[in-house]
Amino acid sequence: MIRQKSNGFFIPDEKVSVDMDIIISSLKVPYLRVSYYGTEQLSIPDGQTLSFFVNGEEIKLSSKRQSNRLKKGNEAVEVLSYLVTRGQMKKISEGSKVKCVLHDYTFPVPNQMKQNWNTFIGEYW
Repeated sequence: MIRQKSNGFFIPDEKVSVDMDIIISSLKVPYLRVSYYGTEQLSIPDGQTLSFFVNGEEIKLSSKRQSNRLKKGNEAVEVLSYLVTRGQMKKISEGSKVKCVLHDYTFPVPNQMKQNWNTFIGEYW
């Protein structure tokens, strides 16, 4: 298995952190593992719950199952895996302005995260 660590990002005002890692399994199946950390659960269902908006185009990704959820006190964690193609990730990593919608949470994708993905795609995928 090959895993790329994106470094994620944290939004202090919202007390939210999102990590997105590209993983290529030993069976050569690529997926994007998304980890959401916040104060409120998103209760993400299965299906097309992750969308990227890149230069006016929407790229929708589907998960196979509901998120793994943990809620303890004021902390919530949800982790999902989305099947993704190299072409989809290449478009996302090369987009000038990329916005992401995870279920009902919207955020811009940081440039550093896109650069990390682009480097990983060029070297390993």
